[in-house]
Amino acid sequence: MNNKIEYSILLAVWAIALTGLLLVPKRHRRKAQVAFLFQQFICWILGLIVVQNNWLDYPVRELKRNYSSLTFEFIAYPAIAVYLNIYYPAMKTKWTRLLFVLAFPAAITVVEIILEKNTELIDYHSWSWYWTFASILVTLGLSLVFNRWFFREGKSAAGETS
Repeated sequence: MNNKIEYSILLAVWAIALTGLLLVPKRHRRKAQVAFLFQQFICWILGLIVVQNNWLDYPVRELKRNYSSLTFEFIAYPAIAVYLNIYYPAMKTKWTRLLFVLAFPAAITVVEIILEKNTELIDYHSWSWYWTFASILVTLGLSLVFNRWFFREGKSAAGETS
């Protein structure tokens, strides 16, 4: 089977994600590193659970012994989490923050649906787009909470004295 299109997509995702990581402004690099590593940790665990339970699989992947998607779980999704964390509009209204956070899983879910329908990069078994949306929303939310906690941002940090 010829998988040139799939491998081209994977290569393009790597190029875009790495370029995006290189373009993180210097003042945000520490926050970006924390967000990136936290998201990799979460994705690794959840990705293994999803694949091992045969809810979905990745027929075309980079590593033959790793049945999860190295590209999505270790580079693309963590890179997206970086941008969510460094540009999160903390000082905006609740509706603005909610729409900002919802835009990320919505965009990722749309791309995943297109890839699932048109390529061999992902196959749903007992999985559906709403599970993708929900899992991405939850993990990105955890990333935001962890990053804000790690850097002592937010309401709890305002009342603390050193």
